[in-house]
Amino acid sequence: MRLKSCTGIPAPDSELNILVVRLGAIGDVLMTSPVAQVIRESFPHAHLTWLVEPLSASLVRANPYVDEVIVVERMPEWERQLHEGKILPMLRDIRAFIRELRTRHFDIALDFQGLLKSGMFAWLSGAPRRIGFIPAGECNRLFLTEILERPPHPTRITQSYLALLNKLGVTPTPRRPVLEVPEVERAQAHEFLASRGLVGERYVACCISTSRPQKDWVWARWAELADCFWEREGLRTVFIGGPERRCDALNLVESSAAKPISSVGYTSLLQSAALVQDAALVVGGDTGLTYAGLATDTPTVALYGSTDPTWLAEEEFAAVCFHPMPCSPCHRRPKCKIYDCMHAITVEEIYTTAMRLLDRVRVAV
Repeated sequence: MRLKSCTGIPAPDSELNILVVRLGAIGDVLMTSPVAQVIRESFPHAHLTWLVEPLSASLVRANPYVDEVIVVERMPEWERQLHEGKILPMLRDIRAFIRELRTRHFDIALDFQGLLKSGMFAWLSGAPRRIGFIPAGECNRLFLTEILERPPHPTRITQSYLALLNKLGVTPTPRRPVLEVPEVERAQAHEFLASRGLVGERYVACCISTSRPQKDWVWARWAELADCFWEREGLRTVFIGGPERRCDALNLVESSAAKPISSVGYTSLLQSAALVQDAALVVGGDTGLTYAGLATDTPTVALYGSTDPTWLAEEEFAAVCFHPMPCSPCHRRPKCKIYDCMHAITVEEIYTTAMRLLDRVRVAV
């Protein structure tokens, strides 16, 4: 299965056909986004294709350095067929996808995800040179021709992904995420705010939903935070999150005296990103949309508990609220049910952190 490596440093004028494999999730795709910019700068004649799952496809399409986006639309169906024992239909479908993938004749496949499935897609692409990270517990090395240990946890997470390009002779400088929201999506986001009575006003974007309960802040406190920013700073709050929390977010609106606006379940991913980027301040848990503002230097306060926030240490426009516990970081294996680390973050702490951050940003600019 493993082919002989075609190692070497490509010439800057090489007309390489490069595949980036980073399937999901939203935050991870966003933090990988600078690799396209660096590849374009280093190999201006290369053709860059990105393989991604549907959830994050719009983020990749909003990256101006990507030439082509291939969306693995059928993956949920393949997983369903596998569980139901429908192996032959699944294999026929996958075979058709592989044939289509290989028509691109890739020279290099870069696996930035480091999972079994991402390594397999790199191999299935037919690229003779396949480079990737090896995280603990994964077997993606079986599908790669060149492997690289993931660097020690950096103070900017984009640097961790960019390190993979060292194999191509590229030593990139620190970069921020790349997310250029199309103007039509931005206009629609502002039309939504106008329909809720918010026109031309500064506001706080609160990214209230995350992918795991141990990363969620105490839910009722979001309404208290909205009241705090309204009473002390005259700032309205816009709640942002996944559609599964739509009813919960509306309950927050009802319980707040500050008349916050909920976009949860009403705006697309890119429209939500526009709301984040155009905010005066972003507050959110460890979730993808919280970091959309980093692409535009929007001041961001991130709330951490079960995951490690050290990668934000050198982000000039970011600050962290974090109370490490003896069990921190627990990631996907929490040992408690109340999540003391998140309960320890208070409304007052977030407000104070936000004011310090805004003062620091004003001095910097």
